[in-house]
Amino acid sequence: MTKGLDFIRPAKLGAFVLALAAAGCDDGGGSGEDARWVAAWATSMMEPGAEIGELKSRSFSDETLRQTITVTASGDRVRLRLSNLFGSQPLELAEVRVAKEQEPLVTAPDSDRQVHFAGRPGATIPAAAELLSDEVDLEVSEGERLIVSIYAAKPSALATWHPLSLTSHEVAKGNQAANQRLTDSSALSSAFWLAGVDVESATNDRVVVAFGDSITDGSSSTIDGSRSYPDRLFARLQEDPQTRSVALVNHGLGGNRLLRDSIGPSGLSRFERDVLGTPGVTHAIVLIGINDIGMPGFVGPSEQVTADELIDGLETLADTAKANGVKMFVGTIMPFEAAFPPYYTIEGEEIRQDVNAWIRDNEAYDGVIDFEAAVRDPEHPPGSSPRSTAAITCTPTTPAIRRWPTRCPWRCSSSELVDMSLRACRQGQAVHGRRRSVRSQVRVRARAYARANDERSIGR
Repeated sequence: MTKGLDFIRPAKLGAFVLALAAAGCDDGGGSGEDARWVAAWATSMMEPGAEIGELKSRSFSDETLRQTITVTASGDRVRLRLSNLFGSQPLELAEVRVAKEQEPLVTAPDSDRQVHFAGRPGATIPAAAELLSDEVDLEVSEGERLIVSIYAAKPSALATWHPLSLTSHEVAKGNQAANQRLTDSSALSSAFWLAGVDVESATNDRVVVAFGDSITDGSSSTIDGSRSYPDRLFARLQEDPQTRSVALVNHGLGGNRLLRDSIGPSGLSRFERDVLGTPGVTHAIVLIGINDIGMPGFVGPSEQVTADELIDGLETLADTAKANGVKMFVGTIMPFEAAFPPYYTIEGEEIRQDVNAWIRDNEAYDGVIDFEAAVRDPEHPPGSSPRSTAAITCTPTTPAIRRWPTRCPWRCSSSELVDMSLRACRQGQAVHGRRRSVRSQVRVRARAYARANDERSIGR
């Protein structure tokens, strides 16, 4: 290992996490002497290889990768976190640069900075490791967009990546990292190697991590539209002077499950790195579990889960976070009745209802965010409206949400369900009725849905 470089490996995360969690409990400062490193942008990384829809992992050789991110903290210096966590061989990067954005994928004049690693312009990141850069003098503000350019001179292995970045990136041949605009570039919509951007801030006193699956990741929302629920929550926080100092990062991962590795590491296995390993973390919002319920319909009964297993997993996240001084909020699992079979099943709906009943009454978390209450049709309990085309990902930003009936109580983004002070929340206030009655409704509606689906299939 090269002397002076700050590598982070999963096996050594314990002390690193404890230090960051302790820092996250401190009050924010007002003077430069109180400045501390906080996460300003982050994304969850996963192993390459699998194709996810039209998204494909890839390698790079004599190419410049240019990626755009939006920071949620302000300060005078930044640092980058680069990931070869799922790489099969050491990753050699010849040059890395960071700049402010003037226009999409075009750097602002006089803002371009070369990024160093232990004083050198390039670095080699071992397999299964991440690397923090040296500090870079660059003043940034909340909501500002930055451009990170990475030049890989030598052929890489398949790159550690985040498939669904919902942000336009690009790649071009040769070393164009210092160019204001790349020439002969090709578009990319996945993120590679760049796992986080931190800011040394004297004003950002709280950091919220949104942790979950595709709903948190922003699946089905507009590319470059900043319309995922964490994006909208950040916008709401910025509107209130009392919460403008709250930074927020998105650690959603499309297709992710809480209990099992599938598309990316399980929520249980990545929680320490992605949440507790977030610099300055003080709060986390957990919204995960629907894929644990639905995916066994595709992969087989051996991976079916019970409500008790999901509840145990959610409790484990809460206990782990609280032991490290992080306040935890948990979201109810949204309706998925309109999802295509075999993702949706009668038994899966019963599990969802049981887990939600526990979530609404639980004492493990500091608070509950009732996402289900925000999106369900009160005239169609317990699932979503039959006229809705919102399928697996019942995100508030899908075009399907806009087509829901006017009686649906969707009048605002899900971010409005979060208490803006992050000191209180809606806990135990939802009316969920008797479980036996709910299960009866579930079976009746699911059977009707199945019959309707069979009739449509026969009519084709």
